[in-house]
Amino acid sequence: MLLFIIAGEVLFWIFLLAGVCARYLLHWRTVSTVLLVSTPLIDIVIIVLTYIDLHRGAASDFSHGMAAFYVGFSVVFGPEAIARVDRRFARRHTDLNEAELPAVPTRTSLGYWLRCLTASAITIALLAIGIAIAGLADSFWLIYWSIVAAFTALAWGIVGPLRDRLRRSNREDEEPTDPPS
Repeated sequence: MLLFIIAGEVLFWIFLLAGVCARYLLHWRTVSTVLLVSTPLIDIVIIVLTYIDLHRGAASDFSHGMAAFYVGFSVVFGPEAIARVDRRFARRHTDLNEAELPAVPTRTSLGYWLRCLTASAITIALLAIGIAIAGLADSFWLIYWSIVAAFTALAWGIVGPLRDRLRRSNREDEEPTDPPS
């Protein structure tokens, strides 16, 4: 199963890079769109292979849970990763000015945390399906990854605002102060 996850990640980046190369270097807009829209199919294949493996009687292992975690977070954060690569590639390989470059969303730490909550919820739902397929007795690692998903959301909710607070205080420390009159 772990090899499927690694292959899926490699394929994601191959499809992504091939998509932006087709768009900006070869000017094949349709091919580019097909490649970029195909990236979520990789996630579907990974989770389906996971469920097939569990249905065939495999006891859940670390990689079954990791597959669900990977897919849950890839579904939520993948489109933004694609948008960022698209913008960076366009900036480097075209003559577009800043206003013409593909848009990338700007988010607050709260926005990213809400996305993390969504990814964790998707992950836990995928793991619950895996538990239903494997049966509770063979689901140790699926339950483990459910706890990891919940803890990830909790940790992100704590670390994100702390990071923002530190960044703000560092910016305030760097701002020049007016000399006393």
